[in-house]
Amino acid sequence: MVTAVIDSVIQTSQIYLTQLNKWNNKADLKIKMGPYVLKLAQTKSEVLECFKLRHEVFCKEMAGRTTRTGMDYDEYDLFCDHLIIVHEEFDEIVGTYRMNFSDTAEKFYTDSEFYLSQWILKQSDPFIELGRACIHIDHRRGIVISLLWRGIAEYMKMMNAELLIGCSSVKVTDARSAALIYKYFEINDNLNSEIFSVRSKYEMEDFIFWLMIFSQGLTPQQISEAEEKIPSLLKSYIKAGAKVASYPAYDKDFNCIDFVTLLERKNLDSKLVRKFNT
Repeated sequence: MVTAVIDSVIQTSQIYLTQLNKWNNKADLKIKMGPYVLKLAQTKSEVLECFKLRHEVFCKEMAGRTTRTGMDYDEYDLFCDHLIIVHEEFDEIVGTYRMNFSDTAEKFYTDSEFYLSQWILKQSDPFIELGRACIHIDHRRGIVISLLWRGIAEYMKMMNAELLIGCSSVKVTDARSAALIYKYFEINDNLNSEIFSVRSKYEMEDFIFWLMIFSQGLTPQQISEAEEKIPSLLKSYIKAGAKVASYPAYDKDFNCIDFVTLLERKNLDSKLVRKFNT
């Protein structure tokens, strides 16, 4: 039984890699900042390097496991553009972000964790789903995150998209921490009204209980605790004007929780607007 399941997973993975031969980029972009160059992957080999970086971060670092291929990829990659950051001196991809454009997408990763279909049907304008964002542990600094955001802003302009959606991960697995972080978003006006229409498919047991515990607000110590648990990439997303639009979903494969986040282009933080010249 176990062997059959493993064989099925391997076969499915091989199918995804074979399908990648059909992959084509939809746009071109190149921006240099310091020792880094931001661009959109133009070749299959560059996309495969993205998969290797994702494996390092998501599989080995976050989940404590490896795959036989040494890569992280899935059925959604075929339809996406892949934003990459290259360290010029070492000619190495150190950051990546997957961009799924609604006009060419056949499916959305966010819909695998949340009941997104009905929400998507309400959207009349094109949008971009962000996903699989990761930065090599040795390059997690402000300049790299800023460069990723500049690439996202430029890609939105090229695709004439006014909205970004995606799953933002937080490395916690207990309901108390999840509720603490959610309450932090609430008291800081980081929630979107879509919260009641984007439901999680993987709800956390006792989440509502802990949310009730925190219903009167958070102490200064609890606020500090929440801030420490929120990763820098999600903090930068919120700083850019993003709103959380769901209760958390528990992702047991990567030992984390995910929130749906929405960012309207018109609500981009004025500082970022000036920085990215949008």
